[in-house]
Amino acid sequence: MAIDEALLESAANQEWCTLRWYQWNQPTISLGYFQKNEAKESVENWKDLPRVRRLSGGGAILHHHELTYAFALPGCHPLAKSPPELYVAIHQPIIDVLAAHGLQVQFRGVSFRSETEPFLCFGRGDERDLVYQGQKILGSAQRRRRGAIVQHGSLLLLTSEHATDFSGLLNLTEQVERYQTEFLAALTEDFSHAISQALKLPLKSQFLTDEEQAQSESLEKEKYSVEAWTARK
Repeated sequence: MAIDEALLESAANQEWCTLRWYQWNQPTISLGYFQKNEAKESVENWKDLPRVRRLSGGGAILHHHELTYAFALPGCHPLAKSPPELYVAIHQPIIDVLAAHGLQVQFRGVSFRSETEPFLCFGRGDERDLVYQGQKILGSAQRRRRGAIVQHGSLLLLTSEHATDFSGLLNLTEQVERYQTEFLAALTEDFSHAISQALKLPLKSQFLTDEEQAQSESLEKEKYSVEAWTARK
């Protein structure tokens, strides 16, 4: 989370565009920026998992058998003026890459809201979500800073034992055996190339500059590791 904020700062200050794909070393819940650190319902399977707070909004994501991305876009890019279009611009290349790998998904096309929003993001529905046979497999959220945008997203590949109501794409397509390092590496490389081509933007080749590394380490220590940041309501 600290690295993603440092990338947003670089987008705002240096007009750099960066795409980052990563996974988590243990099942973790990331809370949306504006979200309360609680759930009205008691869910034994995930209530004791570690939690962090994202810079982006939206509902909580249970990061387990999935791929997370962070995309930082400078304010000078036309898509920064239209955040809804940025969702589509990122999600369409993901659709295309998954199709090339034999996994057919599509935009949900309609939004739905309940009187009380579910705690977990995958229980919510937006028209720009990606779905397989109506089941949400990718959702995203954004945060703006000085015109620049960071967009987070989660691609759910396998069902987590901590949230069995939400099926992973490889479970739904009966291709669980594909969840291996080689497949995940191929996906992320193809996603990065397709998104770069679609947005007509070169992505920063060096992942973290020395300045970004130092800033992320400072943010980790002074913000994201501080209980008050995660626990705030």
